[in-house]
This record gives sequence, structure tokens and C-alpha cells, in this order.
Amino acid sequence: MVSPSKQGERRGKTEKAAIEHTIKELERASDFFDLPEKHLMEADPSLMEKMPERYVEECEGIAEGSGLPREKIFAINFSMGIFKLFRDGCTAFTVPKEHSESGASLLMKNRDLPYRRIFPQILTYSDLNGYNRFLGVTNGGNASWYQGVNEKSLTIFNTATQGGKYEEGMIMPVLIRRILEECEDTEEAIKFIQTNKIDGCSNLFLGDRDDVYIIELKNGYPPHVKELKKPDARANHYLFHDNLPTITKAEIIGRQQTLTRYTRAKQLLKGLDKVSVDNLIEFSKDHNQGPGPYSICRHEAFVGSRLDKLLTSTTLSCQVFKIGEEIETWVSLGQPCQTEFKHLQFNDEIPDELSSGECWLKKLTEQKRKE
Repeated sequence: MVSPSKQGERRGKTEKAAIEHTIKELERASDFFDLPEKHLMEADPSLMEKMPERYVEECEGIAEGSGLPREKIFAINFSMGIFKLFRDGCTAFTVPKEHSESGASLLMKNRDLPYRRIFPQILTYSDLNGYNRFLGVTNGGNASWYQGVNEKSLTIFNTATQGGKYEEGMIMPVLIRRILEECEDTEEAIKFIQTNKIDGCSNLFLGDRDDVYIIELKNGYPPHVKELKKPDARANHYLFHDNLPTITKAEIIGRQQTLTRYTRAKQLLKGLDKVSVDNLIEFSKDHNQGPGPYSICRHEAFVGSRLDKLLTSTTLSCQVFKIGEEIETWVSLGQPCQTEFKHLQFNDEIPDELSSGECWLKKLTEQKRKE
């Protein structure tokens, strides 16, 4: 276990190539969109204020370990321009242990974001002194986490939803990371959610060795907590809270894509009495209604402008969690239809190609050559 700055130094050294890639792509994006450099490459103080001090210290360590300018490390972590790209995306499944082939709780997330080239994916541990150790996929050089499993077996991730107004409170990556660090089981996590102010709209997937839940979070409303007794899935909409009206063309298309992926996910689960890890891996590669933005394994749109294609949400990575006597994960850093899944047990050493982002960067290079 280490201090935040020491963890940051380790990550900075390991993830340097991925971080350099992100900085280069953000500079290119500023030129492409004819934006002032500060729009994407300047930390926003209001976003930094929402981060616990230990996460800011980790970013200081990342800058030290990578040897890259502090202001650029802080920009890729705290730029509001980048943060606003975290919108429509992600498809996820969860399986209670009673419906799992192995008798273990299963959870799976396809992580989708637009402008895929600026988000190199890495797999790493967090080992901060005084907090739970956890393992998950995140962006290279980033102290924010949207998924993971901790040493107690608690697993959490989200699929983003459009929820309207913003409120004072914990933003989603802080909520997810703090639950991994500070909670031991789903009961503690639910209490943490219900007793803290949250600024974030999402379907939150939560599981441990005994139970799995989907919690709908919408600003201005109490969390809707649903304990699952059978397998379920979500994309980027609510089932219990009201969804925002779709008015613009982009909103209408986004809702169509969400409902198409959700319907397909439910079809895949239907008729399966028991679900296996292999089933979930196959689901992650599904190209029904695609391959494209409507399929579970998401790819760029076939038609439209260069800008339309850049801003299409595509699948960056997939992580499957098996929470039984052992804590296990299967990880694909890249679109799961094109990338080998790597299997690890909790506390296994992570292969360099996954912890550095090399695997993801290699796949991106291969895709560029095909374009």
C-alpha cells in the first residue's frame, strides 16, 4: 500500500506512452475543431474542487512519474471540455449467482465513449494506504474511475443517462472510486449512495458475492434501488425514473441507439436458464443491428461527416467480473470483437501490455491502417 503521490509516480512511469498519446490527440482535436487550446487543455477549477485531495495528489504523482508537464496531466483529468464528452455510451449486464452457471455473481460492462482515440484504456490496481485495494479499467493517466472490483469482492460501474439539471454533490467517477475504496459490500455501498449528495445521472451496477443491484440515479430524485433476482441489462436510459424528452436529431438518434442495444441485450438473456462468463464475452461482441452505433459492440457510423464519425460512441473496452470464492476478471482493451480477452484473478500481476496501454494503442494503430 502506498501514498497517492507514490501511486501516481508508478502509474506515470507505466502509462507514459498512453498519456503522451492522449495529449497529442487533444492538441490535434483543438486544431480540428478550431478551439482555443484551453478548451481541452486547461484544468477547470470547479471540477478539481469536486475531487478528494488524494486524487489530486495522485495526479501530481502521475506528472512526476511520467516527466510530463503538470498542467497537461491536470488538463486530461480536470478539463471540462473532456468531461463533457462523457455522455451516451456503455451497455452492461448483471447476473445473480442463482442464475450463473458457476454459482458466482457475474457483471459485465462494455465501455463506450465518443472520440475514442483520446481515451487509451489501461488496467491497473489502486493501492492507497488506508483504503481498499481495487482493480479496474480506466483511461491512461487518469485518476477517475468508472468501474472496478475491490479486495472485499464489491463490484461497481455505471452506464450514463441523460438526466437534465446538475446539482451540488459527488460526481460519478468520484462516487464509484470512493465506494471501491471505502465500502465492503453492497449494503454499505447502498447506504453510502443514500446518505451522500450526488451530481450524476446513471444506471449504477453494484454486486458482491451475495447480491446484485441496479440503482437508477437521477439528479433531484431519490435513488431507485432494485435488487435483482434474475439476469438483467441496461444501456443509457431509465426504466423507473422519467427519461428526458428527445427533441433534437442527436437526442432522437441517441435514444434509438440506446433502446436498440437494450432490447438486444434482453433478447440475448432470454431463454438462458444459466449464464456463463463465455456467454457474457459473446454478448460483448454482438453486432446485431451493426456493426455500428446501434450494436452492443459499438463501431463508428457508416454514413455521415467526418465529425459524425469522430463523435460516434464506440466500444473502448470490456470488463467481465466473476465474484465467487475467487475474484476474477476478463478484460478486453479494445473493441471486444477484435481484441483477445485476458483472464486475471484478483492480486495477479497485470501484464505490461495491459497496464501500460500498449494493447489498446496497438489496436488503434491497426484500425487506422484499415481506414
